[in-house]
Amino acid sequence: MKAVIVGYGQMGHEIERVLRDRGHAIAAIVDPAASGATAPSLDEAIRILAEGDSPGEPVVAIDFALPDSVQANTKAYARAGWAAVLGTTGWEDRREEVLAPVRAAGTSLVYGSNFSVGANMFVRVARYAARLASRTGEYDAALVELHHRLKKDSPSGTAITVAQVMQEELKEKRLIQVETVHRRIEREELHVISGRVGSVPGTHTVMLDSTADTVELTHRARSRQGFAVGAVQAAEWIVGRRGVYSVEAFFDDLFE
Repeated sequence: MKAVIVGYGQMGHEIERVLRDRGHAIAAIVDPAASGATAPSLDEAIRILAEGDSPGEPVVAIDFALPDSVQANTKAYARAGWAAVLGTTGWEDRREEVLAPVRAAGTSLVYGSNFSVGANMFVRVARYAARLASRTGEYDAALVELHHRLKKDSPSGTAITVAQVMQEELKEKRLIQVETVHRRIEREELHVISGRVGSVPGTHTVMLDSTADTVELTHRARSRQGFAVGAVQAAEWIVGRRGVYSVEAFFDDLFE
């Protein structure tokens, strides 16, 4: 496959390194401002690849650009016939609108808030722990997430995903509370607490608390490497498929 990196920030650089380590050709790096990018726009990248010497080789865009560009980007991927890995967050309230061009074109895309292999193992462990806790009837639950102070969304997409899978198992938790509240937390609320500090890549902790003990499960990212490896593996997986897939579908396949 030929890869197109969309967004050449810290994640884009890490994805570039992983792609090269795994022997993939990088056809273009798209970023309007970053030094080292080879195309200022997707339209320019599409033109470059259309004029290339291997038109039949599948192209996969790996997109960690800003959420404001997501809708225009998915339209471009569909128009070009590219597959795509979409790791950008902050567009979930426009999901159908963003994904519609891919479905209409019959191309392929896998999207998710976190492509880290370890983080996706953590999501599954959190679900199972919540299921066990629910069966006892003894445990309350909460989720704490910490990230670097430059992160623009809060809570993190991963925290929302973990909270959602836990809520499915904890039947009494009818509401995921993501706001700072200045009152008691009701029993039916699953509280998600966010903090922003320094350069923390990402830490998520599930807390299951009873009068007898507390169970804590933590995933702590040391760097962006795990996210990049998962994103590149997802790009390898999406080649030859059609349709829209969640990152959970990819990891279900990987973990089986």
